[in-house]
Order: sequence, then C-alpha cells, then structure tokens
Amino acid sequence: MNTTISFACSACGKCCNSPPMMTVPELFHHENLFVGTLGVRPGAAGAFDLVTQGLDYPANGACPARGPEGLCNIHHHHKPAMCRTVPLDPFHTDATQHQVLLHRHTGAGYIGAECIAPGEREDMAVLVANGAVVDPGYRQQLHTHRQLLAEERDLWGTAVTHMLRGQVPPAPQGGSGGMLTLPLVPILSVLAAWSEACRLRCLRYVQQQCALLDRQIGLALQRKREQDRAVTAEFRTYAAAYRRLAEALARDAAPLAGSARDGARAEAYLGLTGV
Repeated sequence: MNTTISFACSACGKCCNSPPMMTVPELFHHENLFVGTLGVRPGAAGAFDLVTQGLDYPANGACPARGPEGLCNIHHHHKPAMCRTVPLDPFHTDATQHQVLLHRHTGAGYIGAECIAPGEREDMAVLVANGAVVDPGYRQQLHTHRQLLAEERDLWGTAVTHMLRGQVPPAPQGGSGGMLTLPLVPILSVLAAWSEACRLRCLRYVQQQCALLDRQIGLALQRKREQDRAVTAEFRTYAAAYRRLAEALARDAAPLAGSARDGARAEAYLGLTGV
C-alpha cells in the first residue's frame, strides 16, 4: 500500500458539509452559532466513547459557519481545532493517517475536491509518508489537538463517563452502536462545580443555547420540511433540559469539586482567565 499521500486545500468547502467535532471551549466561544451536543458511542462490554460537537439540521447540508461562497466565516476567528486538523484525524495514530487520507480520497463527500492524492504531486505538499506526518504544520496541529482532547478527558471526561455508566445501552454484539446525542448537561454539571466563575459561565452558555435553539426551531417551522421533524423534536428536548439546568445553576452554587488550583485550571480551560 502506498503510504505517501499529498494534499493541497482548494477551499472548495466539501469537507464543511456538517458541524464539526468541537472542544467545549470552542462550543462556548461559538455559543450563538453551534448547538452543542455530547455524542456517546457505545462499544463492547459496556464501554463507550465521548465526543463533543456541533449539531444542526442535516437538511441544511453544511456547517453553520460556512458562508454562501463555500468559505469558512470563522476561519480567522477561533476556528475549531478539528477543522484545522482535517484531513487528518487526531483519534488515529500517525502511523495510520495514510489510511484516513485514502478513505477520504475515495469517499463520496470528497468527490470532485481533488485535494488528496496518493503518492507525490508537484502541485501538492506531501502530508504523510512512511508512517509519519511529515508536514510540520499539520504535525504540530495534531499534537496540539491531542493535548486539548487529553485535557477534556481530565477535566470532565472521566467524571461524565462515571455519571453515564449504566445508562448507555450496550452496542450490538459484534459491533459498535450508533452515536447517541445528548445535550451538554452532564458536562456542564461537572464544569460548573469547579468554581463560581465556571458556574456563572456555564449558566450563560445555557441561556445562549436556549435562545439559539428557539431560533433554530422557529426557522425549521417556517421551512416546513418533513426531514426536519426529528431534529426539531431533539432540539425541543435540549431546550427543556437546558432550562431545567439554568434554573438549578441560577439557584444553587454547587459544592466545589476540587481545590482553588483545580478551579483556576478549569477557568483557564474555559477562557475565563483575565475576564
């Protein structure tokens, strides 16, 4: 198998066909643009993986940040790490990135993009070769992205996993289950307990998400598309869950989950330092 893959982004927008996976700080920063969701993918023996990402009506066929000309409207304004890492995948090892690229190269979503090519091309830069990411910019981005994901696991991932254990249905025998999508309530409940500043920031996020969900549902009702119904029902469930959480966050200061140092770290993670 050819493990040398070249790449050149043409800014065609084909990879921007849906909201991306996003870290919680990214979702907080773009709280008026992306509906945040917690994705839970069941695995074998009761295990499951957690990811956070944006959620939108699939019928829209694009990321909410993509403009009418196909370009990213937040490219220079806190562009998500996943979008900076594409076409690579931080959840795969460097040694298997060529498989990720070859899959994208032949995938239906990339037809006509011609941004990925096996082997070397004069008009493209070599991205991976001999089981390694050779482009220094992408190699650094992969490293940075993986550090962000590790911080998420530490600050809320482990706690949310314990919270959801026993509540996630197991995957079918011999395979993995489909992705379950939930509002960010479990994550926000964990983060709000790190410090008073974190609690207030989580409350603001919930309030902004409720307003965004109301707008999204209103637009869907105006479109009157049959394919929007399932997502509208899901968004209504999110809004109800967030309003209940908002009442709790506004009413009660949760017991702090750790030391002042832990709280300061969580505040830095949410971008609250100096705010």
